[in-house]
Order: sequence, then C-alpha cells, then structure tokens
Amino acid sequence: MTPVRSYLVLVSLLLTLAAVAGCSGSDGDETAFIPVAGSDTAYCDAYRAWQVHELDGGEGQDQPNPAALRKYWNEYLIFEETLLHEAPPEIRGQVQTKVGGIRTLITPLLEKYEFDAKRIQREGTAEEKALFEAPPPDIQHAQDAQHAYEDKTCGTQPSPPAAKVVFEATPSSKSFCSALTVFNGELEKVASSKFDPDVLRTLVTGDRFTELLDGLDAAAPAEIAADVEADTEWFRTRWTSVLAEYDYDIRNIYLEATPEDLAVFNRTHPDVVEHTARTTAFEEQVCG
Repeated sequence: MTPVRSYLVLVSLLLTLAAVAGCSGSDGDETAFIPVAGSDTAYCDAYRAWQVHELDGGEGQDQPNPAALRKYWNEYLIFEETLLHEAPPEIRGQVQTKVGGIRTLITPLLEKYEFDAKRIQREGTAEEKALFEAPPPDIQHAQDAQHAYEDKTCGTQPSPPAAKVVFEATPSSKSFCSALTVFNGELEKVASSKFDPDVLRTLVTGDRFTELLDGLDAAAPAEIAADVEADTEWFRTRWTSVLAEYDYDIRNIYLEATPEDLAVFNRTHPDVVEHTARTTAFEEQVCG
C-alpha cells in the first residue's frame, strides 16, 4: 500500500515541466498574487515537511528490511496524527477516516507480519494482500479528497488541470512531442538523482537547458506557440530565479518558500496558469 504520495509527486512535477506555461501577458503586466487561504497553516507546513522527509527517506515500500519499515511506519503514524490534529474543518472528516483506517486496518496488518512486506505477499490472505496494496474504497475516497486539498492549498500541485480545450495532432505535432521527450529525458536525470541540488543546478545553469528551451520554441505548433513561448520565458526568468534563491534544492523550496514562490515553481501562479493549462491539455491529448 502507498499511504501517501512521495517524491514521485516531485518526479511528476519535473517530468511535466516541458509542457507548461509562461510569464506575464504580452503587455508585460503582472497579476497581483493572492495566496490560497490556508497555505501558511501548520497543516500545510507539516504536509510539505513530510514530502521532504519521503524524498530523503523513501516511501514505505522502498524500505530495505522490516526494521527500516517499522521505523518508517512509526514516523508516518506521528505525521498522520499531526495532520489530524491540525486538519482544517473542510477536510477534518476525511482525515479522520483515513487515519482511522491506518490505525485499525493497516497498522495491525503490518504488526501481524512483523513489518515484513515479503511475508505479507507470501503468507497473507487474499484480503490482506489487497489491503496492503490499496486501501478500501471509503479510505481511498477520503485520501483522494485530502490530497486534492493539499495540492490546491499547500502549494504542491505539480500543475493545474488541463484546459477544457480540444487539440488534434497535426504534421507539426510530432516534432514538438519529440522535443518534449528530449526535455523530459534530461529531467529524468534530475529525478533519478533524488533531486540532488548540484544536478539540478548543472542542468538549469548550463547551455543544455537553453538548447532544450529553444528546441521547444522552434517546434511548437501554431495553436500553442504563444503558450510555449511564454512557458520558456518563464523558465528562463522567474522559475530559474526561484530555484537560484533556494540553492536549486527542492527541499528548501518546500520548507522555506513563500506561497508566491511555490506558485512560481509549480506554475500555478496567475501569470502562468492559463498557459500551463493549455499546454498541459496539448501534451495529454496529442503527445500522450
């Protein structure tokens, strides 16, 4: 079972950067930024801190042995109890449902098999194996609602939803999708390093990053050319500036960034979000 999202969310964030959007409008005006209500609460602070913890320590299923899983799980229980204590009214019920399932279903299962995931797969009943792989529907529903709140409020959403616009493949689509694949390949190297700041710094400050952005500009189909141009300008300026301010360390961004800096990094800032939504839609519908 995957109890919470881990650094894979951040992987997703980096792997979708190529299809996102740009700076302020063509007239150069910037939109006033208004933080999402609740973004600076103790709940969001705890949630972002756990994302960093998992980035450094791995998810539950990544633990190398039962002793490591036991240690991880104890830390996870403390984290979940903290979230429940700090949960705002709008999601308190969902968090209670999720934490209740962790207390009464998942933890007893792990204790029964002495935190040995291989034993569960080898000796567990069909019901136990199913529970270990995924929570029951009511807990899954509560968890989904909780995650949706965290994405929107805590500044960790990898990208806004795709725009409600329909794109179709054209002769120019293939070259753009190929350029996107190349860009994603470079970002995968950062992800595989567990977001080593030196690896990210080397990519963003080097000539290769400029070449990748230039390649996206050159290959952009007409219907999203303005969005891609705004996108690449965003990366060259405000996005890069935020990375530099926090020493190219995603951990620092999640732990220390202002709500606006998080929005710049995640491309949910009002100056970029419409472009992001359109190019995300194009990537999903045409590039796959």
